[in-house]
Amino acid sequence: MHTFMPDTQHIHVASGYDVVLVRQHVRQMARDSGFTLPLQARMTAVVSEIARMALDHHWNADFTFRRITHRGHNEIEVLCRSDCMRRDQESVASLLHDVQALIGDGTLVVNQHIGQLTIRFHA
Repeated sequence: MHTFMPDTQHIHVASGYDVVLVRQHVRQMARDSGFTLPLQARMTAVVSEIARMALDHHWNADFTFRRITHRGHNEIEVLCRSDCMRRDQESVASLLHDVQALIGDGTLVVNQHIGQLTIRFHA
């Protein structure tokens, strides 16, 4: 069973400033959820890379951040949604290649048909 915590945040990435907001938000959520410093750094790097790619390729992306408790453990779920992602297979493939090693024990799911990328990090 998943329990969604009350703090869900949405950020639309339309500028470099928004990429910074995405980066800061995931780091703060990770810190508040008790994730280790190395995992905080990896999470921040992954989400920042996705946000930069979205901005660089004009994906007009929306990010949603959620804190989840699953079997007594904290998790953070990050969703990136963009209609443009559905048509940009080459960039999505490149992005996956770039961030896969940083995901670690987390999960990364891409549903290109609906233009959604989901990452879940486990504490």
